[in-house]
Amino acid sequence: MPQSLREQQAETARRQILNAVTALLEQSSVDALTMPRVADLSGVSLRTLYRYYPSREQLLEAAGRWIGSELLGQGYPQSLDEVADSFEDGCRQFDRHPGLVRALALSELGREVRGYRRGERLDAIGNALHKEVGDLPEEELRRAGAVLAYLHNMLAYTTLREEQGLQCEEIGEALGWAIRTLVDDLRRQQRTRGKRQ
Repeated sequence: MPQSLREQQAETARRQILNAVTALLEQSSVDALTMPRVADLSGVSLRTLYRYYPSREQLLEAAGRWIGSELLGQGYPQSLDEVADSFEDGCRQFDRHPGLVRALALSELGREVRGYRRGERLDAIGNALHKEVGDLPEEELRRAGAVLAYLHNMLAYTTLREEQGLQCEEIGEALGWAIRTLVDDLRRQQRTRGKRQ
């Protein structure tokens, strides 16, 4: 069903607002994001901004979700194989927006923005672990989940890019290899455990 003119205008206003948040994140003074600054940069009135996003927290949550899913194309892995595959794909998107990714990974505001998706990403990784290697001891699953979540993260990408000078493809391959190595070991342990029982 086609959108009405009002729905199209609302969608355009929301996109302008979220683009403004993205632009502010990429600036050096990213921790100074205010509703008036967002309204000014987006070209909408402050009243309109508050109509769509009644609080700064709601705006940051919407921005985090929009940046993650729409701009960077980051879905949640449904299987352990997808943890590495999705991160390798994500690196290509990260490379298109290096300033944004750096701000999301390293700034206080960036961590707040991406924090809204963090729990969902951790749950997806945990679910994949339990589904595929759930017979392993809970302590081992907890450690594996923590390492997988760290490797499947903008911070790992940014660290390898800035501290090691790796390029997008190299980062995706390196972190993909590390994730697959861990997953293979977990699966091996699961098989060994199954043979003993």
